[in-house]
Amino acid sequence: MRSYAVETPVQEQVNLRQEHVSVERRPADRAVTGNEAAFQDRTIEATEKSDQAVVSKEARVKEELVVKKDVDQKTETVSDSVRRTEVKVEDERGNAAGKPRKT
Repeated sequence: MRSYAVETPVQEQVNLRQEHVSVERRPADRAVTGNEAAFQDRTIEATEKSDQAVVSKEARVKEELVVKKDVDQKTETVSDSVRRTEVKVEDERGNAAGKPRKT
C-alpha cells in the first residue's frame, strides 16, 4: 500500500475594500448662515481603512480507508524424496575405522 500527497493550486476571487481620505480646499465667498458654528476651535478626524485578505488552512479528513487482511489456514500433504550422505572414515594407516557415518 502506498500513500502520497497531491498538491493542487487553488485560486479564489475576494473583494477587498480600501478607503482613502483626501482634503480639498475650494475658494468660497458667501455670507455665514445661522447653522454654521463660526470662529470656534474644532478638530475633525477621518480614519482610512483597508481590507486585507487573510488565508487560513485547516487539515480536513475527507475519506477513511479500512485495510483488512484475511488469513486462511489449511493442511496439505507434501511428497518428495529425502537424501542423505553416508561417510565412511578410514584410518591413515590403511585400516577401516568404525562403521559408516550418516550426515
